[in-house]
Amino acid sequence: MDFNDMYPYEKLNRTRNKLRSFWSGRYKTIYSSYPSEYEYRQIDDIQVMADNAVMNLQSGLDLPGYNIPRLAVDFGTVSTAAYWGGRVYRPDGGRVWIEPIIHTSGDISRMKAIASNLGDNQKMLDFYNIVKRKLNTDSLPCTTFDIQGPLNTLSLMWEQQDFLMAMYDYPAIVHEALDLVTTHLIEVIKTSHNMNPSIEAPLWPYIWLPKDIGIGITEDYMPLLSPGLYKNFGLPYVRRFADEFGGLFIHCCGQFSHHIDNLVNSGINILGMEFVYPNVDMKRLFKTFGDSAVFLPNIMDKCIPEFGSMTDYFKYVHSKRDKNTRLWYILRPDLDDFNNQVEFLESITDAV
Repeated sequence: MDFNDMYPYEKLNRTRNKLRSFWSGRYKTIYSSYPSEYEYRQIDDIQVMADNAVMNLQSGLDLPGYNIPRLAVDFGTVSTAAYWGGRVYRPDGGRVWIEPIIHTSGDISRMKAIASNLGDNQKMLDFYNIVKRKLNTDSLPCTTFDIQGPLNTLSLMWEQQDFLMAMYDYPAIVHEALDLVTTHLIEVIKTSHNMNPSIEAPLWPYIWLPKDIGIGITEDYMPLLSPGLYKNFGLPYVRRFADEFGGLFIHCCGQFSHHIDNLVNSGINILGMEFVYPNVDMKRLFKTFGDSAVFLPNIMDKCIPEFGSMTDYFKYVHSKRDKNTRLWYILRPDLDDFNNQVEFLESITDAV
């Protein structure tokens, strides 16, 4: 099995060039298809994970859209927090989780991370090399592992109630911890890119984002904070990431409408954001940002029947867009209306 036969370089290069044009603002709408067969994320056995990854990449060969195949490196949302310690486990056989190492603000003085080339960076490289050998290639595009933002990472390390209370009672200590975490996270990401130059995308969402454009982070703690708290404890550290890597694509599953003004006025180079219906006022989001950022519309599966189908949800999003809105749709081959999704996106996509 040869990756270069599956995905010829010429085809990949054409797609990369088209996506670069989209990032530059030449096009307003584009779509990709997410291969959902043979899921392999967060499997304990790395060999089984690699076998499933190969089959997943094969299943995406003929999917429509602007697709760059990529090896998704997912060891759980705990990857960045685990550098600082804490028992990693699976509660009741579910997703990977981690026990906090900070229980009171006094524990901050004992924070110490392992080296950035260890932990899930080493595991990422091991996994990548196994799949690369199976596919007989040295040019397999790859994602980062799950890069949680500074607040997310610290929230996994710090017992939740005490963490939130410390923002009021011991703000200087919270900033001290966030500074340590942010510095280490930046080093971890730089080390990832050095260890694996084939990284071309964030783990999620399913977009292509090479490091010369920016990086993707998850910012799911943002919805839990008031605008004032997020401006104080979130934005300064998000800005450090953007300044370091040139720009950010932010994934957030939660309700962040109360932070739209915070974000747009932050001075941060926000390349784009993923939002999830019904958690965000998308019309306000589109109008506020104009064409300065790319938006990826997602939806909770339980809400799809509200529209009738995924296609109808996409039509709803399209009806809410401002004339300058830039949208990247991710199609769902696992749903019965996939052909209709494709037909609709073909009718509105200008990247041709």
